[in-house]
Amino acid sequence: FTPGASRIQADTVPERSFVVFVLATGLVIATCFISSITSTMASVWTSSQNTVVQRLLLKKFLKQNKVSRSLASRITHYVEFVAELRHRRVHISKVSYLSYLSGPLHIELQAELYTPTLDSHPCFHQIRLSSDIMMREICTKAIQGNEHFAKNDVLFRVGKEANHMFFLSTGSLAYCFWPTGSRRPRAVKVDMGTWCVEITLWIQWQHVGKMKALSVADIISVSSARFRDICENHAQVYPVVQGYALNFWQDELGGLPHRPRLRTLDLGLNDEGPSANAGMTNLEELMHSEDVQAQLVQWDD
Repeated sequence: FTPGASRIQADTVPERSFVVFVLATGLVIATCFISSITSTMASVWTSSQNTVVQRLLLKKFLKQNKVSRSLASRITHYVEFVAELRHRRVHISKVSYLSYLSGPLHIELQAELYTPTLDSHPCFHQIRLSSDIMMREICTKAIQGNEHFAKNDVLFRVGKEANHMFFLSTGSLAYCFWPTGSRRPRAVKVDMGTWCVEITLWIQWQHVGKMKALSVADIISVSSARFRDICENHAQVYPVVQGYALNFWQDELGGLPHRPRLRTLDLGLNDEGPSANAGMTNLEELMHSEDVQAQLVQWDD
């Protein structure tokens, strides 16, 4: 394996056999090494080329269909953000081997993924302490996975029926509402790690405000109908949930079934102080909130 010929010559049969073995082994190793480098470079080039092609196709599609500049910009930025995020963090849809999991293993995986987020809420915390089985069932049946929202996407509007409770895992949201007796709407920022629309778990509810995404946000939504069905099937834990619901009713609604005291219940607030949601403030602080990001959101669309 040197440029010039070696002065050392093999004379005996064992020496010649050793030389042949070394040459053959070196040839195989060098071939495999060069092949692996070539394959890796081709894979990187193909991946990079595919990204470039997809960006060009997206821009061409938006241009040919005469999509407005503002919407095209939102779509492009969101797609680029998600692509970068998927590159850094493996999404569950990319792991095909997870489809091979048995039913019990899938349930345990879902519980491991969502329990830390739900556990920040006092009711779900009590459920976890009372029954791991019920908590796993909630994570498996009442949660359909993470929902992704781009900047300025609308989560809900005034008058829409509420069917899910939201947990904000990443990003930030803006909520616009009309305080009672006020002549103009108020906007408030909802930060990561908080929840909203808890009231839909306990009663039928229609949204009294509008919520938008201030940034790219990931939200875990809990189906209120499935949550109630699960609670009814667990008689031992049902009194715990029922007691929390009664306390919520007294604190938030004042015990009036037809007339809530406030119009900020999408955020779980009451007029006597902070609610169970530790990420939110009381009503007085909320009404005087002048968060720049939330105030600059366009609410008229």
